[in-house]
Amino acid sequence: MKKVYSEEFEIYKKKYQKSFRWTFIFAIIIAIFCFTLSFFMADFFIKQTKVIAENIANNIAEMSGEKTSRLSNIQTFLVIFWNNLKIGIIAILFGLIPFYRLPSLFAILQFVIVGVVFGGLYAMGHNVIGAFAYSFLPHALIELTALIYCTAIGNFLNRNILTKVYFHKKKDSEPIGKLLKQSLRSYIIVVMPLLFIAAFVEGFITSRLSEFFL
Repeated sequence: MKKVYSEEFEIYKKKYQKSFRWTFIFAIIIAIFCFTLSFFMADFFIKQTKVIAENIANNIAEMSGEKTSRLSNIQTFLVIFWNNLKIGIIAILFGLIPFYRLPSLFAILQFVIVGVVFGGLYAMGHNVIGAFAYSFLPHALIELTALIYCTAIGNFLNRNILTKVYFHKKKDSEPIGKLLKQSLRSYIIVVMPLLFIAAFVEGFITSRLSEFFL
């Protein structure tokens, strides 16, 4: 197992690190920017936050067949885990579309949603710091790390696809089969465990922290 993760770390340094780092930095800046806009567009952010919350609740109800309030901790964990697995796969598969940095745009959109939601909560007068610390950060730190790792994998795919499609430099890009195999390997040994932990924390721990501190 140690050898597997050592090899993956070397792959990360050579092929994912730069994309991971810059996507993370830019996404954080975008989230902060969106949150700051709520100081000047309170009504808009309140409305969008309610829409986002309603859509999330509807998606959970559709996947589980139950309203969010009726879900047990284990059901919440399973629904979140399954949903995040799909989001991670989408971020990677976007790399197959020959549009520059498309996976990064997908990840940044997730951070836009985070900024909008917290901006909306601030506009509604909620305890944003408490919500961030107890309801969001414990699981989101792990979950968003996994998402950005998926984005880095997707960008690696994307770079090779662009090289093949637009520059016709097959010698400078790796075979599609090898790219997909490596991407799947990275997804299984890094992303899936992180998403499992994040879903567990959100399903069993975050809710308790929210009840106790908020």
